[in-house]
Amino acid sequence: MSGFKEIAKGGWHPKGKDGKSKESWRGDNKGINQIAGWMGKKKDPTAEAQEHVSRPLTSLKDPAAFGPPPKNVNYHGGAALPTQITPDRRGLGAPLSREEIQAKKQQEEEAQREEEEAAKPKPPPVPYRADKTGLSTSHLPPPPARKDGADGRGPPPVADKPKAKPPGLPPRLPPRQNSNSTPSPPPSYNKSTPQADPHKGMLNQGALNRLGAAGVSVPGFDIGETKRKTPLPPPSPTSSQNSPITPSQSNNPQLNELQSRFSRLSSKSPKPESTTEGTTWAQKQAALKTASSFRNDPSSVSLSDAKAAAGTANDFRERHGEQVKSGWQSANRLNTKYSIADKVGAYGGIGTQQSPQSTSPPPLEQHNSGPPQVASRTPEVAGLAKKKPPPPPPKKRAELAGSGVTEEPIPPPIPMASKPKPKPSSTPKTPCLNLDLPSLWFAQSPPAFPPPSITRGGKTSHASKSGWGSNGVRKTHWFTGIIQHNADLSRTTIHLTWDGSNPGLTVKAEQRYTAPPRELGRGELEGYRERYSDAVAKYCEGQMGNQVGDGECWTLANEALKSVAAACSSRGQEPCMASQSYIHGHILYTFIPTTSPFPIPRGGISEAGVARGDIIQLLSAHFKGKDGSQKWAGAPDHTAVVTGVGRDAVLEVLEQNVGGVKRVVRGSYDMSELVKGEVRIFRAVGQNWLPPLDPEW
Repeated sequence: MSGFKEIAKGGWHPKGKDGKSKESWRGDNKGINQIAGWMGKKKDPTAEAQEHVSRPLTSLKDPAAFGPPPKNVNYHGGAALPTQITPDRRGLGAPLSREEIQAKKQQEEEAQREEEEAAKPKPPPVPYRADKTGLSTSHLPPPPARKDGADGRGPPPVADKPKAKPPGLPPRLPPRQNSNSTPSPPPSYNKSTPQADPHKGMLNQGALNRLGAAGVSVPGFDIGETKRKTPLPPPSPTSSQNSPITPSQSNNPQLNELQSRFSRLSSKSPKPESTTEGTTWAQKQAALKTASSFRNDPSSVSLSDAKAAAGTANDFRERHGEQVKSGWQSANRLNTKYSIADKVGAYGGIGTQQSPQSTSPPPLEQHNSGPPQVASRTPEVAGLAKKKPPPPPPKKRAELAGSGVTEEPIPPPIPMASKPKPKPSSTPKTPCLNLDLPSLWFAQSPPAFPPPSITRGGKTSHASKSGWGSNGVRKTHWFTGIIQHNADLSRTTIHLTWDGSNPGLTVKAEQRYTAPPRELGRGELEGYRERYSDAVAKYCEGQMGNQVGDGECWTLANEALKSVAAACSSRGQEPCMASQSYIHGHILYTFIPTTSPFPIPRGGISEAGVARGDIIQLLSAHFKGKDGSQKWAGAPDHTAVVTGVGRDAVLEVLEQNVGGVKRVVRGSYDMSELVKGEVRIFRAVGQNWLPPLDPEW
């Protein structure tokens, strides 16, 4: 029953001896073929081969017609390039150029090196690496210690900062007076010492007298007192500090007061007076406000305010009286030396006179019977108090004045053209090129140098090189390029470095500007003509009717310069510079009719000194003769070598690749017939004047 169950479930399948099913697609096909053989319709495997008809040998291509197999450029060099025997192989399947082979090989080496670096096992981490930089850290302080002392060093001890002593003011002393005589002993304490009034010169004495006459009694301000104090004599302007004191001066109450103060200072328990403590700015402002109120309305000032103002004024006089006196003397000395008062008076239209002997403030004359009055006012104050005079009337014009009026002739104005002009800065401004780094042209293989942002300013010549280096798994690339601006032959060298992992964020650019070469004089150009020009013309004449190099017009001039340079080097002379793009030496002549109708120099070919052996460079030049004939040269550029200079600016030249003929032929160009395009003529010079383009940083 088990077999019937399997047949009912999966169907009947014949099995072989090994118990496996015999059915398969191969077996089915074999059975079909076997049945076809039984019926006489089986296919014969050799029937198709017997019916095949081979292609006749006459229709096959002769093997001798095939070219030789391609050669390896790295092995054969220039022999592997296309020739007349070896056809030009371009397009799909063409052999790679040497630059592409080198770039591909470099990529393979970089990939292999990256795989090797990645396959290397990482070294175990080390706590310390040896210092191989050559820098010394012995002069640096040690690192701070851990607070928990895990490194074996305790935290540095904190030094106790000494407390600063509070500042103290020195005792203020009255003005000193030297004396050679023995001073008198200080007066007794029960004896009153006469003192000068502290408010003298601060308050209006006339107002005080009027208050006393009205019956007001204020002893602190000498208001209503019947006994007047003897006023102190003013300081003499001619007195000297070292002069001896006369006996009359020794009995001066002011000197007695000074001696008594010295005795109090030398006692065992000195106690400074309240006046030596100084006054605050608020006290000074209050004193000035009280004095102003007293001058306007004396009845509005209270006794306490008046006493406080008098104390502030007395303290200011004791503390700063000597400084005010010295300042007044300094001002008088400056006035005597520079006549400041006279200049102020002249500005205001007032004539003043200054006495050179006045070295102290003007003395005040005081009387016992009345208020102090000013003895004399200085000429400056008197002059400034007057009213400013009116301005003088305007002068009459010369044509309106009479014949008898004579005046000094007015000098002519200074012409502004004679004013010296400032010299320009000696350091030229360094132009900075727009490298367009966000486009990542430098990261391409090979780099797309120069980028369009650099070549946008005009024709340029360039050279470049690149490379990379690794430090562990880090890969650093570098690129160095040099750009020459053919307009003025100035150069800019650029240097880029970046990390291969992220060029856009890690690129760093540097630029170095080289100024154009100096202008050569006529004598130097004549020397180069004798040394190089004739040899250049002879080389071109020797190639007459032949193809030079690849047959291009530029190749003729370049090969001529290279031949002359090799000959000069063999003789130990300075070789001439080779052609750098369309720059063949020092420029002699430029003519662009669309810009200016005159050439540079304006005298044309004769003034420029164009001679045999010079090289002419044309750009889309169109010549139109007087007889209606026309000639075009340069599509867009054309190069020729001058072999002779005829009349009327006609140049005889040797050139190749003219009209599609790549052989050296003769030609001529008349500069007076140029109506469109550009013409420049160069002279071969030494290579030291313009070195080759070398991308070195």
